[in-house]
Amino acid sequence: MVNKVWHAYVIHSVHHNIIFMKRTLLRSIFVIILLLAIAYLMAWKSPQYYIPTTSYNTADSILPFEKYTGEHERPFIIKQKRALIFGATHTKDPNDPQIPQMEELWAEFHPTIALVEGRLGFLLPLFMNPVKQLGEGGWVKALAHKDGVKIMNWDLSKETLADSLQQYFTKEQIALQQILNPYFGNLRFGKPTSPDNFIKEYLKRASYVGLQDSIRSVEDVDRLWKKYFPAGPDWRDTSDEYALPGYLAAIMTTSNDIRNRQLVTIVKELTQKGERVFLICGSSHAYCVSPAFRQ
Repeated sequence: MVNKVWHAYVIHSVHHNIIFMKRTLLRSIFVIILLLAIAYLMAWKSPQYYIPTTSYNTADSILPFEKYTGEHERPFIIKQKRALIFGATHTKDPNDPQIPQMEELWAEFHPTIALVEGRLGFLLPLFMNPVKQLGEGGWVKALAHKDGVKIMNWDLSKETLADSLQQYFTKEQIALQQILNPYFGNLRFGKPTSPDNFIKEYLKRASYVGLQDSIRSVEDVDRLWKKYFPAGPDWRDTSDEYALPGYLAAIMTTSNDIRNRQLVTIVKELTQKGERVFLICGSSHAYCVSPAFRQ
C-alpha cells in the first residue's frame, strides 16, 4: 500500500514538475519575444533612399573626380540659405572635433530634412554609440532623432549604381568592386581578424549584375583578383584611403561622379520645395559639388 502511495506521489510530482517547466519555458519564450520586439521598435533602421523626380542639370557643374587633388580644408562646408553640406573626414571617433561642430551647425541651421551618405545599418541607441557604430552619419541620425527631423539617404542604392556603371565597365569588374568596396573603406579603421569572413556577406552583390552563379565564394573573389591584379597587392591589404590599383581607381572616379550628380540633384530639388537641407558626406564629395552651389 505504501509503495502504491509513494508511486502515485512520484508520478504526481513528476507531472507537476513537467507542467511547471513547460510554463516556465513558455514564460521565458514570451519574455524573449517581447524583449526582441521592444529592441526592434527602438532600434534605428537605415534611412530610405531619396529618389529625385528631376534629372541632373548640366548647368550645375561639378568638379570631375579625376581632377580632385584633396587639397582643401577639412571639414569642407557649404552654407546656403536652405542647404548646409558638411563634407566630413570619415570618422568613428566620438571625440573627433567634427562631432561637436556638426551639432553646433545643426542647432544654428534648424533643418527640416537630413540626408546621410550610404546605408547606416542597425543600431540600438541605448547600448551602442552612434559614432562608433555608424560613423559621422550616425551622429547626424542621432541629431535628427532628437529633434524629430526626417532623415533620408542621398546616395544611390548599390543596385542602381552597379547598373549605371555597366555603361563603362564589364559585369565582372563591377561585381568584384562592389563585393570588395566595403572592405576597402573599412580597412582604414583597422584590419578585421578575418578578411575572408568580412567579405562573405557581400558576395550576394554579384547578383547586382547577374553574376551570382559564378561568384559565390572567397575563392572566386581570389580568382578574379589575380586575373585583374596578377602582380598584387592582395585585396586584403588594399584600402581606399589611398589610390586603388588598376581599373578600381577608374571605377571609383566614375562612381563618385555619378553619386555627386545625384547629390546636387537632390539638394536642388528639396530646396526648391522649401526644405532646409542638412547633408553629411565625405569631404571629397562636398568639394567636388561646390561649383554647383556658388551664389
